[in-house]
Amino acid sequence: MDFVLDAGQKEFRAELRRFLSSELTDEVRDRHRDLSEWDGWEAGFAEEFRRRLGARGFIGATWPAEYGGGGRDARERVIFAEEMEYYGAPAFDRSVTYVPDAILQFGSEAQKSEFLPRLARGECTFFLGYSEPDAGSDLASLQTRAEARGDTFVLTGQKAYSSGADRADYGWVAARTDPEAPKHRGISLFIVDMASPGIRIAGHETTAGWEHHSVAFDAVEVPRDALVGDLNGGWRVIMGAIDTERAALSAPGLVRAQLDRLVEHCRETPAEEGALLDDPAVADRLARLAIESDAAQLTSYWVASLIARGERPQHETSLALLVKRETARELDVATLELLGAPGSLHPDAPGAPLGGAVLREYLDHLYFHFAAGGFDITRNVIATRGLGLPRG
Repeated sequence: MDFVLDAGQKEFRAELRRFLSSELTDEVRDRHRDLSEWDGWEAGFAEEFRRRLGARGFIGATWPAEYGGGGRDARERVIFAEEMEYYGAPAFDRSVTYVPDAILQFGSEAQKSEFLPRLARGECTFFLGYSEPDAGSDLASLQTRAEARGDTFVLTGQKAYSSGADRADYGWVAARTDPEAPKHRGISLFIVDMASPGIRIAGHETTAGWEHHSVAFDAVEVPRDALVGDLNGGWRVIMGAIDTERAALSAPGLVRAQLDRLVEHCRETPAEEGALLDDPAVADRLARLAIESDAAQLTSYWVASLIARGERPQHETSLALLVKRETARELDVATLELLGAPGSLHPDAPGAPLGGAVLREYLDHLYFHFAAGGFDITRNVIATRGLGLPRG
């Protein structure tokens, strides 16, 4: 299969790079970085950047034109994700990946017309209300209830690990609407206005120093037209959108950025003879990581090409995401070993190598064990859907 980008795709990448490099200069990073925020940026700056990104047409580049998009295909979507990750840009979240895909696939015409143009312009944001204190990897065990009462549903329950909920305009919330049905069949999906009465948000600090949030819903009224897809059909919405999101998240932009920084550090760091990069063992290890990074990139392009041809890959998206995350984990370990003890210094510590990014990246990447399907769940998907192995 030919993964060579055409002229339009190359120009899209070049245009996006020009925008990101001019917007996210070292001076801007020094002024607006905030490591207590989940995305590492001041909230106000992140939202301003989102609107500028939308004004240039990048957010909705691959959405249909009738909903404010640019009509490009899945390959530009992967390019967008890769470059956003590489530059560590703000606003690369579920409001530009997961939620728009789900609305396009399962939303009503009214929901598409209301939300997609606003999302494309960067004018509103969502948080993902899936995980709960007792329902993480086993998402179908969620207990948040939505009880039908006339023209509304009454939402009661709690969500956990809801990054960005404190600044979101809406919640994309899964709730149980039929407690008597099998657990996968009694779930529905709702768009919840975060200005509704009865919503409480609490922050919780992670090991990496930033906050995730829990969200409590206390008899929150949600209009019936906020239901996404069919009543009790929420599991189909959840899984359909996860597959397409994984295709974008498999782009190894963060791996490329981290590897480039590590190679430059080894090139500039003195050793017994020449620079650290002149050590054959170091050079060999970095070369192997570069090969794995390229393999992750090609795998993500392969999945994008399947989507662009009109196919609906499932286990392939899980495979691409697993390759990227395994490479990131190996790179984290290699970085800490090559930098030694200084690599574990906090970003605020004097003399911390690579700007102190190493420890935060290592701790951030621990979420790969459970986010969007952790390592074991992803392998199970590949085994059952891809290889036809029995569930066990």
